[in-house]
Parts: sequence; C-alpha cells; structure tokens
Amino acid sequence: MVIEGNKLTVMSNDDPRHSVFRTEGKPAPGELVRVHGFLNTWSDELGIEDFSTPKSTEKWLRAAGLWEGDKTLNNDEHQRILALRDLVRRCVLKQVSPELLTGGVFQISFGMKFEEDCPVLVPETDSASERVIGQLVAIIYNSMIDGTWARFKCCALPTCGWAYYDTTKSRTKRWCSMRTCGSRSKARRYYERHR
Repeated sequence: MVIEGNKLTVMSNDDPRHSVFRTEGKPAPGELVRVHGFLNTWSDELGIEDFSTPKSTEKWLRAAGLWEGDKTLNNDEHQRILALRDLVRRCVLKQVSPELLTGGVFQISFGMKFEEDCPVLVPETDSASERVIGQLVAIIYNSMIDGTWARFKCCALPTCGWAYYDTTKSRTKRWCSMRTCGSRSKARRYYERHR
C-alpha cells in the first residue's frame, strides 16, 4: 500500500493490477478498503461522481479488481450498482439496517470457502454485475464478522458522506476531517444557538 495525500494505492502481490481508492486518514483494513473506495466514488461536498455513466463505473470497477471479463456494464447493471452504493452508505450512516443488503434486487447466492482458518463468503454467479455486488456484500459480511465494520463510517455532514475508517480509541469520530466538515458543523450549530 502506498498513501499519497488522500489517495491510497493498493497493490496486491498476487494480483498485478492495482487501483486507486480515495481515503481520508488511515484506510480501512484488508478487503474493506474496496468498500471504502467504492463509497468514495461520490461526494456532493467535493463534487465527485465517478459513476456518472456505465462506462466510467465499469472503468473504476475494473481498476478496483471487481469487474473482470469482456462484458461491458449496461444501464440496468449500472443502476443496480448505484443503488448498492447508496444503500451501503445509508447502512454505514445507520439510516437503514444492513439486513437490506440481502433482500430485494441484491439476492445473490453465496458459497463458503475457508482461508487461514476463517470462513469467507464467495458469490456464486455468472453475471459480472452480480459478482461485483456479491463481492462487496461478502466483504461487508466478512468485516462484520471480524469486527472491522464497526469502525467503518461515513461523515456526519449531510452534504459530504465521505467514507473513513475510525481509528480513534473511543470509536466516536463523526466527521471525515475535523478541519473541514467537523468545524463547519460546529460553526453551524454555534450560529443556530446564538441567532
């Protein structure tokens, strides 16, 4: 891993591909960094939308090692991936239950394999888009099992929504950055109290 500013380049020894994920501070550990990067493809506050078209979405997914093969992403698959990103963000913000990831349009069959004495979910599908969704849901599931999900958060400033990994001892960090979003939020609350 190489960290430069707010970008993390993740390179795997067994995979010659590499991808760049936007992170703030310390990146999420292990495979959870893929979900971290997936969520940080959008920020209203920063004017970022990496998934504006099926082509741009597929490009990012390929760079992240989530999309493989010759098939291209179509409009319906693009909409499902956007819906997943929105749902995962709402789960991280605790606006909805993670149980929603297993229902509705995200019904995907999973198998289990054992890695280093630990069971890991693996999506079982031939569809490239379902495999992407399944991989991300499996990463979330596995991070819930290993306890890293509890520290994975999104900025509390509604216009930001930037994903970050909370490394504080108390696990109470609310903003991606105290210098920007935290100080803006506190200034707004102060202004509202003293009007």
